[in-house]
Amino acid sequence: MGHARVVIQVMSESHFPPHANMIMSQSLADRLRLPNQPVWVTLGIATDTAFIQLSRNPSPLIRISSRLAERLKIQNQKTLNVRYDSRNRRLHFGPLLGVLINRNVEGSNKQLFGLMARFLEECALASTQKGVCLVVFPPENIHLARKTVRGWEYRGNQWLQTEFPLPDAIYNRITSRRIERQPELQQKLRTLKNTCRIPFFNETFLNKREVHELLIQDEKMHRLLPETQPYHPARLRNMLEKYGVVYLKPTNGSLGQGIIRVTVAGGRWVCQYPEASRTVTRMFHRRKEALRHLRRRVSPRYIIQRGLNLVTCDGRPVDFRVLVQKNGKGQWAVTSIVGRIANDQDIVSNLARGGTLRKAADVLSSVQAINKPTIQHLRQRALEISQTFEQLSQGHFAELGVDLVLDKTGHLWLIELNSKPSKTDETVTNPSTAIRPSVNRLIEYVTYITGWAPCLTAPNAVPKPRRPDRTRRKRR
Repeated sequence: MGHARVVIQVMSESHFPPHANMIMSQSLADRLRLPNQPVWVTLGIATDTAFIQLSRNPSPLIRISSRLAERLKIQNQKTLNVRYDSRNRRLHFGPLLGVLINRNVEGSNKQLFGLMARFLEECALASTQKGVCLVVFPPENIHLARKTVRGWEYRGNQWLQTEFPLPDAIYNRITSRRIERQPELQQKLRTLKNTCRIPFFNETFLNKREVHELLIQDEKMHRLLPETQPYHPARLRNMLEKYGVVYLKPTNGSLGQGIIRVTVAGGRWVCQYPEASRTVTRMFHRRKEALRHLRRRVSPRYIIQRGLNLVTCDGRPVDFRVLVQKNGKGQWAVTSIVGRIANDQDIVSNLARGGTLRKAADVLSSVQAINKPTIQHLRQRALEISQTFEQLSQGHFAELGVDLVLDKTGHLWLIELNSKPSKTDETVTNPSTAIRPSVNRLIEYVTYITGWAPCLTAPNAVPKPRRPDRTRRKRR
């Protein structure tokens, strides 16, 4: 299978000889191992017929007619990979990656993509370096009848709106469970996956109770899972008698929202929960009063999770977020591990609640625990969890945030599995000029699932795009 990195130039029909809509060099055609024409030509799922005129100019430039460019929805002066599939007699441009996201993410109207803007910019820059075409689009801009999406492409340090064919793969970064559950969107996604056969990964938010019930089926996972039960007042009483401290969590919650810590000591029930920028503490001398208060804040969609005697850093609880992703060979690999230290006024370590981020090795060296695990041990456990989850679940996931905690006996526990790990600038660690490693690994995985990876193991050298002037920092 021949492959090359090329620049597309769109020209009017008058520049082409009769019965030709594409011009390339003879040397490029030889490299691609093109047969006698015509051949099919594709971008995403858009397909048309290419009638190729060969030239003697040894240039990586491919000129295509404006009519063919319109049918393929391909833009002028775009650097792309091209390969020829002899079995299907098809000339492929791409791959074309679509990022599905609600436009005003994180509740921001000031930027096109809110707090996700910088991450998506890096995705676009990394894609350009690999000759991958990237489009970011919201659910309402999927047009199944036309087999197109209308979204934004990053060109010249700005996002420009344009139309593309349905992509080769779709990465789900919708930040709202409510939007993701909309029946109209779910119907579109079923069509994309089942009818159009487009790989769609990280396809849904995870439900804490369902994740627990999946993983508990595996013997190796038992020791990593704190006891977890569906919420019911009777179960709450039993678990408090057993452990003294429990956490009540919404099964579909995120960012620490809705979590309640319940403690029973000295005959008093203490309920603590985050609210705005503070933690509310309510004490009750009677169990009935506490349960009546909780009834107004929880629902059957909550779980009860055993409280743990966790190690601390500077007197504050810590956890470890391990980012595990599929790599360019389709295998799970650890991309990063960070320690998250809770705000001294809060019961959770989430960055959205004022927690702080530190290098995992620094946090681990500062905590006190018997039989303390190593960083390599954390990595191995996170990989085992991700592999087991993939085997037991039926979804397509390529990225998981694995939240681990360490108790004072040195025992590791899995607290949460997240299919939409944060991509905001709050995940910044040390200054660097690099695009965050998680972005590069994402693009590598896209080349794998779209079948381009073998072609791109040693890609042609192309100029790297310049980043806009700004504070440059290393990200996850």
